[in-house]
Amino acid sequence: MDQSMLIDEILARVAAKLAAAEDAPVTGEDPAGEPSAEKPGLLVLCQTEDQCCCQMLSSCALKERFNITCVCRPEETVDLSAQSCVVLCQLTNDVLSKLALGICDTPYARLASQAILMGKRVYVLTEQVELYRYATTAPAPYYAALEAHLNLLTASGVVICSQSNLELALTGDAAPAAKQPECPAPAPDPAPCGGAEKVLELNKRVLTERDVSNAAADKVTCIRLPAKCILTALAKDCAKDRGIRLELG
Repeated sequence: MDQSMLIDEILARVAAKLAAAEDAPVTGEDPAGEPSAEKPGLLVLCQTEDQCCCQMLSSCALKERFNITCVCRPEETVDLSAQSCVVLCQLTNDVLSKLALGICDTPYARLASQAILMGKRVYVLTEQVELYRYATTAPAPYYAALEAHLNLLTASGVVICSQSNLELALTGDAAPAAKQPECPAPAPDPAPCGGAEKVLELNKRVLTERDVSNAAADKVTCIRLPAKCILTALAKDCAKDRGIRLELG
């Protein structure tokens, strides 16, 4: 075989190899069987071992949509760049204040702060916000100061939602905005003329989301509160969604 024929043979084989590579199907996994890099990551961050992690790992809908990583010992190395969403479990008042003030002196606070700074979708379970446990017992000024820290986080993009709604919020299968038209928001407006308004008077220092939800279940259209009552952000949102007017004074 002369030199020209040898070159032609080599070129033909290279062309065949390239054609075979282009026709190979994309399996979504690399040769080692690892999940596709295109599948977004979901990081569940806990200070200690928590049931929240187990629930996330047992969710078929979440496992189908995300590569889930549960970190119960935040000192472990975590690649936040590979994470699309971060769920913060066990948001104690200590961590809440640290995040709001930019104090990152623990691995948990450091990872949570970095996730917020990187613009990740960060979620916090309502049931695991320690501050809410003291809504009816804490002095109003002190509660308001801590709530201001929580409001700072939500204004920075952190989403607070109940555990029952978390899966839908993460997968995007049901957007909260789509449910709003079902709520009778316009109902309170005609009440003064029709005389059908139902008023609930509460003598509370702090109005919580649960108070508004209970009132909505009783078909209340207006809640009257003391002038110095503190309205939590979730309570305001719930009242707006349910079409309940809040009156202070």
